[in-house]
Amino acid sequence: MIQCKGYKVQKGRSLALRPQATSSEPLSDSSDAALSPVSVRARDVLRGGTEPAFSSELDTENRAGTFVCAGCLEPLFPSECKFDSGTGWPSFWAGSRDAIKIEDGGLFSNPLATVFGREVKCSNCGGHLGHRFDDGPRKTTGKRFCINGAALRFRPDITASKGTP
Repeated sequence: MIQCKGYKVQKGRSLALRPQATSSEPLSDSSDAALSPVSVRARDVLRGGTEPAFSSELDTENRAGTFVCAGCLEPLFPSECKFDSGTGWPSFWAGSRDAIKIEDGGLFSNPLATVFGREVKCSNCGGHLGHRFDDGPRKTTGKRFCINGAALRFRPDITASKGTP
């Protein structure tokens, strides 16, 4: 059991497992039979769902690179803006300026605490990414973009991984 910001989360359990209403359909149902379970999860999350906390390997991804949208591969979050929020979802204090949009009507509230967040979507395909909260690192923006790992893919910076000759 992990306590974070006034509520308790059990590893592998989510605070918000119910899909949220969304008009975006970034991935087609016609190819569901060919999708891997990870791809099916990405499709469900991009349509408004929330993956269980601590279920994504991207929560602990610390290499230099860029986190891109799983639906359209739009660059969303540079790795320099990632931090460990302890919530079980990849968290960022900022994203690529024009690549993400905050939905005014997509308010998320946790019934166990007074935590409110606004829905974050990919500006390119409209896929649901997660939520933005105002409890991020104060030394940066003060924002926490709490993003579903299934809505992301990681693209490592190949120049950072190469050694100097």
